[in-house]
Amino acid sequence: MNGMARRYAITICICIIVVDAFACIQYHLIQNHPFVLSHYIIPTLVGAGFGFLIARIKILEIKYHKEKDQVIEKNKKIHMYVGTIVHDLKSPISAVYSLIELLQLRDDLKSEKSQKFLGLVKSSTESMLENIHLILENTKFESGKMQAHLEQGNPFFTINSTIDKHLILAINKSITIQRVIDRNMPDVEYDKQMLDRVLSNLISNSIKYSPAQTQIKIFSELLSDKLNLVVEDQGQGLSEDDLEKIFGEFMTLSARPTGGEVATGLGLSVAKKLAEEMGGNIWAESEGKGKGSTFKIALPLAPH
Repeated sequence: MNGMARRYAITICICIIVVDAFACIQYHLIQNHPFVLSHYIIPTLVGAGFGFLIARIKILEIKYHKEKDQVIEKNKKIHMYVGTIVHDLKSPISAVYSLIELLQLRDDLKSEKSQKFLGLVKSSTESMLENIHLILENTKFESGKMQAHLEQGNPFFTINSTIDKHLILAINKSITIQRVIDRNMPDVEYDKQMLDRVLSNLISNSIKYSPAQTQIKIFSELLSDKLNLVVEDQGQGLSEDDLEKIFGEFMTLSARPTGGEVATGLGLSVAKKLAEEMGGNIWAESEGKGKGSTFKIALPLAPH
């Protein structure tokens, strides 16, 4: 008898014994009826039916968990395979990017037409490198290789350094960045690189989806047990449907980049995973389409 048949047999026998025992108590001890074999036909059938159902449910549960584990393991292997391929693409694309920077310095390529062409190629290469970075980060999460190295400290300099990296991008789109960051903010628990990636993603997203002549405001909110970092823009806003799926992988939202930029649909998903890995959280708010968006990162305060 194989394991599945044995499980059915044992469960059915136990259920029959239990139901017949109740029947025995009812007929002989409570009602004082004499022993009659026919009294136990229905209880036995009921016990057998219950036993079969219970065994069936348990076997299906075991099968489900087994298949789930196999899918998870297969998914990890796929992500590792994709990560290896994408990582191999990173080096040649980085070499192309460096070559473009050198070409832009050549005297024989200083004409407006040449510089414009090189600028377009450079911009496309930057987008490819950013997409590769996002895919690699997501792959690390899915394969369990991404872990936060938490430290306790004031994130002021990390925040300002991240903002500074986006100033030129904002100026090129005629967007103003206003920062109101308290230098003496309390210590929090965070990973410097992860915080930089999360905040960088939110700022670049606001720039990507905001029209010219608008403002992005970045400030902090101190609550009793956490510090919120807020990125508030005057862009296209978010619908209710957008808010429900905005942090999913490869999600398409109603908003479109205002400068022809490429959107992978991975950035906010990775940002959420990074924030949660630090013990924090991230969410979006918007009053609706055309009314701008607000993204908040919550970081736990360091224990005193």
